[in-house]
Amino acid sequence: MKKNRVFVSAYSTVSALGLGVDETLINLQKGKQLFTADEDSDFSRPCFAVNRFEKSDDLTKSSSICLFLLKDIEDSFREYGDIPLFMATSTGGIRETESVYKRLVDKSISYPLFKRHFFNKTINDVKARYPNFNDSFTFSTACSSSGHSIYQAYRMMRSGLIKRAVLIGYDTLSYTTMIGFDSLKLVSHTGTKPLTKSRDGLTLGDGGGIIFLESEPKGEPLAEIIGVASNSDGHHISSPEPDGFSQKKCINDALEQAELSADDIKYICAHGTGTLMNDEVEINVLDSLFKGEVAVTSLKSFIGHTLGASAITEVVISTAMLKSGKIYQPNDFADSMNERIIPSASVDMRSKYFLKNSFGFGGNNVSALFEVF
Repeated sequence: MKKNRVFVSAYSTVSALGLGVDETLINLQKGKQLFTADEDSDFSRPCFAVNRFEKSDDLTKSSSICLFLLKDIEDSFREYGDIPLFMATSTGGIRETESVYKRLVDKSISYPLFKRHFFNKTINDVKARYPNFNDSFTFSTACSSSGHSIYQAYRMMRSGLIKRAVLIGYDTLSYTTMIGFDSLKLVSHTGTKPLTKSRDGLTLGDGGGIIFLESEPKGEPLAEIIGVASNSDGHHISSPEPDGFSQKKCINDALEQAELSADDIKYICAHGTGTLMNDEVEINVLDSLFKGEVAVTSLKSFIGHTLGASAITEVVISTAMLKSGKIYQPNDFADSMNERIIPSASVDMRSKYFLKNSFGFGGNNVSALFEVF
């Protein structure tokens, strides 16, 4: 049976690199880590990569980010009557929960507590502005959340169940999340250095990304999703399977779907968290699979780990980089884990295909392949 194609017609992003794709590329070209302090809290560098997004008084930061992203690409989907909405996040409304809980403890409010939290508030805020979103699908699988939204939307569109979809991945910083990661000894206190021998942990980031998918785009598409695979190793709640068997299978399954060989892939946007175990397993897997000329980088060097938002956010930035003809590394990048596949500096590149890995707690994996136009 003939399968429908899945094109990326529009995209945008918000991160420590900036608001929107154009500003993101400008700051990437500077090659600097732009981790900054959040003026409204004690979040400070180098443990956090905070975007400078200003939220509205009547909206949570999560809702504000999602509405900014939608506004940035709304011309591409406004004309359609009904569009499925895929929303992905890891931390959900933890930031807002902390604020409400503090007020509750201070006795400035009383129950009911859960009115402005998690998916329901964000989705309601989005639908109030965009009533043409008929169905909502939510994903929360830790750091692979938006990777799984890509996986499910791709499957539904390929099978013909839907013709188009808007996918949003978003996450905002919270103390609970930072304390949780720090208790696992996973947070860098010097600034994250993914894919280097001197890596000592992750830097948490906040922000989001959006992609509009169509089976039959009216205009020239930006890219096409040509293969997505997902699996789970079930090895440990927070550590990947040491031999990387499931990650390797996930990548191979995506290549098989796309009818490509490893030699066809010239750029890989690694999950690349900057933690000791995660980077070691992933780089060993990539080194064993990709024997030809390939460049592997981690965008978390620039934007931090945006958790559930990372897959879509990094797909947007990777596509934009390849369309601009350059893959960026920080100016101070050094001490590469693998000099064969990890470039020591920014490189000129216009790869036709790229791979995006997204791995989450509990050993759940997503690998997606894109063709860039």
